[in-house]
Amino acid sequence: MVKIPDEIKEFIETQGIFAVGTIGGNNMPNVSPRIFFKIEEDVVYWLDFFKHKSFKNMQANPWVTISVFNKDDLKGFQFRGKISFITDEPTKSQIKNFIIKKTLKQNSSEKVKKISQKEAQVIQFEPKVCYSLNPEEYTDMCIGSDIDSTQLFQK
Repeated sequence: MVKIPDEIKEFIETQGIFAVGTIGGNNMPNVSPRIFFKIEEDVVYWLDFFKHKSFKNMQANPWVTISVFNKDDLKGFQFRGKISFITDEPTKSQIKNFIIKKTLKQNSSEKVKKISQKEAQVIQFEPKVCYSLNPEEYTDMCIGSDIDSTQLFQK
């Protein structure tokens, strides 16, 4: 796993949102935003309340991309890695409750409150490679990896 530097964790927390890119068995890509999440040193957790396209894609293909960007600073990061579904209790409930409490503290809109009351799947993402999305940098060169990134998506 790639260790997520504190600077990048803070960046993601400050943005309050990231996009998750998936590809399913039909090879159709999907991108969806996430605001219900928790970042640790080498893992990102998020909640899936809807179990639509992204969820189905992740069931078929555990490789996903997370992307976060600040349009004002033209700064961002991309992580590629694998997900797994957290199903064991009480771990699932502990993570879910932490994420919901944190998110509601940051965003108390009625829509977010209503979503938070739904049943959610807890997704665990383990980053394998990290890239900068800053236009001034070489964005095709990884800034952190625990694997040979040229072989990342080859079968």
